[in-house]
Amino acid sequence: MTQFWLWIGLISMTVGAGFFGLCAYRSSSERWRILLTLNFFITAIASVLYLAMVMGQGYAVFYGHSTYWVRYLTWGLSTPLLIMVIGHLGKSKLSTIGALIGADVLMIGTGLVATISPPPISYVWYLVSCGFFAGILYLLWVPYRHEAERTYPGKIGKKSFSKLVTVHIALWTAYPIVWLLADSGIGLLSDGVEAMLYTLLDIAAKVGFGLLSVNTLQNLEDTSSSAIRNGATEQVVVPVRANR
Repeated sequence: MTQFWLWIGLISMTVGAGFFGLCAYRSSSERWRILLTLNFFITAIASVLYLAMVMGQGYAVFYGHSTYWVRYLTWGLSTPLLIMVIGHLGKSKLSTIGALIGADVLMIGTGLVATISPPPISYVWYLVSCGFFAGILYLLWVPYRHEAERTYPGKIGKKSFSKLVTVHIALWTAYPIVWLLADSGIGLLSDGVEAMLYTLLDIAAKVGFGLLSVNTLQNLEDTSSSAIRNGATEQVVVPVRANR
């Protein structure tokens, strides 16, 4: 069962990387090219991860519990790019994006330490990792969302970024839950179920979220274009009425 889900992950990430890469190559807009290129590398990194796991690499047993430690290496590379996608969409301040990436790297790093440590030390590091995750939640829900909504005022901007942040938070919250229930934590999940859950989460958080980011940018650009057209119409109409 584990091998089956690893193959599903490899195929899904490879197809996702091919899609985003081709779209980035064909894009004529720099903003679109940046977004699609970031999503390409996110899924490409994940495809390399699943290739390694399919070939039985990056796997070890630490203090009686088994884990694919290579996941943390690839998460450490791909999740900062995910944050850059979010920042690119919201045109966020550099300080906000820097804080998010810093908290993310520390979350992944301490999560790895938790995975390779024996209990109860592992749970101490797990809580530290969750603490950095809590910081990410705050930064996304408060400063990031407020900055994005100021940049894109109106109903569409508020709806788009509320949805983007909510989906992102929901997906990332599921990872520490799986960690706690899997062999790395209290051991309620078999290796096959753990592989299935992590694979489904990875597909949703990378390919699925990438598609959501594309849809978000399209909605934002459609709204901006509509506002510009309406503004141009008003500029034409007002002089004509004045002349009358």
